[in-house]
Amino acid sequence: MLNTVLAALGLATCIALAVHMALPDRLRRRVDTVFARLGDTLRAQIDRATGWRRRQRQTRAAALEAERVIRRARESAQSGRVEGEWDGNVYRPKSFEKPKKPH
Repeated sequence: MLNTVLAALGLATCIALAVHMALPDRLRRRVDTVFARLGDTLRAQIDRATGWRRRQRQTRAAALEAERVIRRARESAQSGRVEGEWDGNVYRPKSFEKPKKPH
């Protein structure tokens, strides 16, 4: 049974390729364009169906990396370098509060 199905698929492929080679150049390009668009659409649908896990994983990794960077910045600021306070993700040193002389 499987041998018959594989043989039929092989025969159909050979006939399709022979017909494709026999087509005029202009029609052959048009058929190739249609099949390329069909393949691109199919590939996009498959990527959309299977890519949600990858996007979810990338979003989670980006959030973890942002938290790591924020924590590292807070630790380096609190290590005695500059006095200041945090307002959310923004660090405001005390030296910015004093007006400086213009010259």
